[in-house]
Amino acid sequence: MNQAQFTQGILKALEVWTLQNLCDLAILAGFAVLTLVAGRAYLERLKARLTLRVASEVWEAGTDLLIDILLAAIALVALLLTNMDIMADIKIGLPFVPLAFVLMTAALVVRLYHGGSVVGSKAWVVALALLAVACLANWFGFTFVMEGAGDEYLDLHPEAAGFWSGLEHLRSNKNPELAMATFRWTGPALLLLLAWAVLMGVIRTARWAQKSRMPPPPKSEQVPGGANDR
Repeated sequence: MNQAQFTQGILKALEVWTLQNLCDLAILAGFAVLTLVAGRAYLERLKARLTLRVASEVWEAGTDLLIDILLAAIALVALLLTNMDIMADIKIGLPFVPLAFVLMTAALVVRLYHGGSVVGSKAWVVALALLAVACLANWFGFTFVMEGAGDEYLDLHPEAAGFWSGLEHLRSNKNPELAMATFRWTGPALLLLLAWAVLMGVIRTARWAQKSRMPPPPKSEQVPGGANDR
């Protein structure tokens, strides 16, 4: 192996390591989002301890912003990872993890544009359900497919080799056919959701700009005999 091949190997290993860690962090971030959304009552109890009104408003706005930022980061990571070259390099639990990424992107759209951030509303319940199903899919895909039983366990329990080998076959770097089939619906689904988010954002921005350009209403004339004339 010459110097160029060695350098290329190191760069490829760093690329795979970075992408795999991005995938794992996105999975963990989904559980953090579910905790923040489902545990809103705990956050409200913490907010009640804040004595200043400004601090309470910052706490509430910061909590919602953190949830949406995490979901947006997950959506961007999903858009990056769900392509054939990357799925062939790293291990992604198919079809569970890509499905979870799509559901979390849908939850982000519901929260941003359909009232999903209003606690107790129907849209909030829909967003919570999407996040719960997504986390369940991520848990199964990560625990049983991506990080299933290792060789040490299988050497001690050869009778379980068939079950775990079947799950290992669902890894994206082990099953290119399934990876391609997953890409065919995951890619369009993510693009449609992001396109809808962009469209809704443009519409709302245009409405806001139109309202900001409107002249302020004229001051009402003083009514004779009113309180100011007494």
